[in-house]
Amino acid sequence: MKLELSECIEVDTKKLVDEYGQLITESSKQSIIKNNYKFKGLTTVKKSVETQLKNQFESVKMITKKGRYGGTIFELKGFKGLVEYERENKGGRPSLDWTNELLVIRELINQEVALGQLFKDSDVENYKFRGFTPTKILNNLLGFDKWEVIEAVNEELKENSIFSMSGNKNDYQGLMETVMNLMGNQRHIYVAKIEEELSKTNHRISYLDSNRNKIDAEKYEEYMIFKKEVETKIKAENKKIRDKRSKAYREGLNIKDLPKAKNEHKEIEIAVKERFGFEYAYIQFTVFDEIEVEGKGDIDKVRENYFNRIMKNANSSQSKYKQTEEINYSETVFYRLVHTGLYVEVVDSVFCKMIGVESKMVDEVDEDLEELQRHIDNVEQYEAEKRLEQEEEFYNQDIYFDVERMLYELENPLSEEECEEIYKELFEY
Repeated sequence: MKLELSECIEVDTKKLVDEYGQLITESSKQSIIKNNYKFKGLTTVKKSVETQLKNQFESVKMITKKGRYGGTIFELKGFKGLVEYERENKGGRPSLDWTNELLVIRELINQEVALGQLFKDSDVENYKFRGFTPTKILNNLLGFDKWEVIEAVNEELKENSIFSMSGNKNDYQGLMETVMNLMGNQRHIYVAKIEEELSKTNHRISYLDSNRNKIDAEKYEEYMIFKKEVETKIKAENKKIRDKRSKAYREGLNIKDLPKAKNEHKEIEIAVKERFGFEYAYIQFTVFDEIEVEGKGDIDKVRENYFNRIMKNANSSQSKYKQTEEINYSETVFYRLVHTGLYVEVVDSVFCKMIGVESKMVDEVDEDLEELQRHIDNVEQYEAEKRLEQEEEFYNQDIYFDVERMLYELENPLSEEECEEIYKELFEY
């Protein structure tokens, strides 16, 4: 809706997004819509929206109403004119430079092109080169796959006394979940960069199921729609179960006999198999021509940058928790580590093993909300434009603080089966 200069308006979150969406970025709108027009759990997005509005109004007041019909009301006075949102440079780090990463990604795509040509020209009997997935490029880019993750976690469990002395059989699942959460926080933006480069090539897209059989585009689209419907249903059911367990927990009641939340990945897989005869489907690319690469990328620098981003995330998470002198071995891994101040040290050790870089322990935390929002903007803008729904949501230890979810996870650590399902999301498609 068009605004006149000096105009004043009062809107709720839904009206801001739906009728005055030109005032905020597309990524902020998508975040709010996905969160059912609420800011709960979106602290960084809320701060970003406030900054955007202050660029365009003389006065911005955000009022949070409590209760059943609560929400956020924006009192916006003195419209100054529509301007492009620019983050304030507070002397922090410059914008992330992906030039080197893009050069390496193009080189890795070219290697796949050459591999395909090699098999095409060979006399290998009954072999057909089908192409590759974005995940394969990602694994080659970062230099590890799920087996390196498993090995690094197992080594850390044996070497670090906070695990070896606990005798807690759930430590493997807990540490694996912690590692995968950090990887999930970074994975989206890397995959987005890879898919963006693939979209520029002369390529063919193939759709395959979990049995490695080809399916057509219509079947794949039907699968994606059905999968999303099942996922939405399971998430809603699990939310009710978690709410009930959390309420009982807060009231001091025994929750052992209450039903536990379902394994979302497994439930979706079962439903998909009943409907289609396969467990999941995915996309493969066959690229016909090499990409012109202007310069040579440094893959070691790519992995060092990835490691630094992981460690920045870990440092930021660690800074949010008060440290204790004694180790509580009954706590789950993440809380045991942050409460004892060992979270950064353990994350550093695990990822050094996985990526093959030297430790660069950071003593001081320099939390950069603007850089974090840049990351969110890049990911969500790409997803909004491409309408990608494949990626699963990951519980983000750094930017998402949900007390009820924390209470649930303290009582319900991931099983080995659940960890295996998340492996599939990170490595196999």
